[in-house]
Amino acid sequence: MMKKIIALCFLLTLSASAQVELQEPYSYTPPHFYFDALNFKSDPDQSRIDFYLQVPYNQLQFVKSGNEFTASFEVYLQLIDTDGNPVLEQTWDERAVSPDFDETNSGNINSVSQRHFIVKPGSYTLQVSLTDSETKKSFMARRSFTARNYSMQAESISDIMLLKNSADSDGKHTIVPNIDGNVISQKKSFPIFYEVYFPGTKDSIFTTTEIFEAKNKVVYSRSTWLNDTMKTDKIFAEIPKDSIPMGLYKLSVTLRNSTSEGAPIVANATRFFSIHFPELPLTITDLDKAADELMYIAKSSAIDSIKSAPNMFEKEKRFIQFWQRYNSNPSSKRNRSMEEYYNRVAYANQHFTHYFKGWKTDMGMVYILFGPPNSVDRHPFEIDSKPYEVWYYYQRNRRFIFVDDTGFGDYRLITPVWDTESPYGSGYWGR
Repeated sequence: MMKKIIALCFLLTLSASAQVELQEPYSYTPPHFYFDALNFKSDPDQSRIDFYLQVPYNQLQFVKSGNEFTASFEVYLQLIDTDGNPVLEQTWDERAVSPDFDETNSGNINSVSQRHFIVKPGSYTLQVSLTDSETKKSFMARRSFTARNYSMQAESISDIMLLKNSADSDGKHTIVPNIDGNVISQKKSFPIFYEVYFPGTKDSIFTTTEIFEAKNKVVYSRSTWLNDTMKTDKIFAEIPKDSIPMGLYKLSVTLRNSTSEGAPIVANATRFFSIHFPELPLTITDLDKAADELMYIAKSSAIDSIKSAPNMFEKEKRFIQFWQRYNSNPSSKRNRSMEEYYNRVAYANQHFTHYFKGWKTDMGMVYILFGPPNSVDRHPFEIDSKPYEVWYYYQRNRRFIFVDDTGFGDYRLITPVWDTESPYGSGYWGR
């Protein structure tokens, strides 16, 4: 019963408008668009950029046009050299059409387009701007980009393309690129594509494909010889991922001339990819940790049920089922209560981590349950008392006092979350 009351309290604070004095709380939202830029060999002394753009429909303004709904937007691409000078500028218009109004509000249906450019080898910044034709709102993203010099007489490798799928048909190999870099939709493996370029005197190379997790630990590795009499070897490979948990990873393909230990690297290509369920907030990168962070509003049995799921997909299903009870709009896949809760967890980890992760501290607990305070009264240098802070929540007629007994910034709560004057009683502390 007490858990339900605490959970209800959390939900009630979602609509409270507070003037934050600590700092602005996190608000993680998906990007307005995704793009990928890949480098491949072109004519001598030239390098090719394959550019792919993906814009979710819910980021565009659709208007009714006959029996259809249409949206249009302008794309502006710049390639900027290390001196800040644009060496390539391209502008073009794109149009999205849907017969279904519900589709226009979907984040899972996208407008996808591509372009190809030829540039000189070098290091660049690729900047992409998108402007909605109806609302005139603009969004911009950028990333570094290296155009390799493939004219040198040595084995070399292109960038690595993530694929959603690939298929052979009528002697042609059709590929669908994965532009946002999230491979969650492929349950057991995901395909990749890259090219290996051989000089005229070579026709084989030893390749090693590896996946590294966030702490640079190898979670997958496979090595093989490539043997080809052609100057360009097009490589399609399947990367198993059914045993890799949710998170951000680095994929690396390395070329060597020998299998001997310590053989020098001839060429290497790397790229990042993610494994993340689209229904979850971007702040959640580990479901086991996310389950532990429910301790303020969930029973231990509910947490154990999520963590004991036999696989990642069942774990996500149980996690979503837990949060569905707090979804103010059950017909929507977006659960704003869940997003707000984990935004607060992320804020707590960023600002209150000391001996423990921020969400486990007293300040973190109060922030997660009640949100940002209306005001904070800080007393870091008092002659006759230890450092302390008072957080005020005017809408709830509550205040919380934190004291730093050690003098090392470890503030502990001296007023209970639920006191004897609270209608909720003190059972929370005895759970």
